[in-house]
Amino acid sequence: MAPANKFCFPIPAVLESERVKLVPFDFAVHTKLLITACSDVSSYDFIPMGPFKDEEEFMATFQNEKAEDKGTIMFAVYDRTKEEGYAGRTHVTSNAIGILLKHSLDLPEDGGLGLRRVVWQASAANVASIRTAKRMGFKQEGVLRWHKAWPESKSRGANGIRVRKGDPGKEVFPLGRDTVVLSICWDDWEGGVRAHVEATMARTE
Repeated sequence: MAPANKFCFPIPAVLESERVKLVPFDFAVHTKLLITACSDVSSYDFIPMGPFKDEEEFMATFQNEKAEDKGTIMFAVYDRTKEEGYAGRTHVTSNAIGILLKHSLDLPEDGGLGLRRVVWQASAANVASIRTAKRMGFKQEGVLRWHKAWPESKSRGANGIRVRKGDPGKEVFPLGRDTVVLSICWDDWEGGVRAHVEATMARTE
C-alpha cells in the first residue's frame, strides 16, 4: 500500500538532514514499528487516542480517517546515525522539528513552502513538549482553556478540574485539557530563529 498522502501542501517523498530522515507514514510499512516503539502506555498520556493493543486497532483508528484528511500528515522518523534506524532522543527530536520548520517557513526558491506561520500545540500539562518548542524558537501565545474533552484514563494530560454535575459528556469525558499555543512566524524565522534552529540541529550533545 502506498503512503496515505493527500495533504494540502506538496510533501517530498523524503525530508532529511545529515542525521535524521522523515518519510510520509506508510501504514503497511510503519505501523508495526510504531506500536513497538510506543509500547509504554505513558507515550499516549497527552494525546486523545491510544494506547493501541495491536496493529489492527491502530489501523482501524487511523487509516481511513487520515487517508482522506487533507489537513494532517503523519511522518515516520528515522535516525540516520544508527544502523537499525529507530528514532530515539538526543539529536532526533531537534532535527525532525528543524526539518519540518525549514520545509514550512523557507521560501519556495530555497526549497520550502513559504508559509507565514507555524503553530505548535501541547497540553498545558505536557511541560516537556512546551519546553522543547521554546528551545526550538517557538513563542508562547496563550492557553486555550478547556480546549479538548478528556477521558479519566489520561488524567495526566488533563487540567485537573472535573466537569460540573449534569454535564452531558461526564461519563465518557469527565475531564478537560487546556492547550498551550506557540508559534514561529516568517519574521521570527528570518530574524534569527532559522539560524538558531540550524545551530540546534547541529549540536552533538
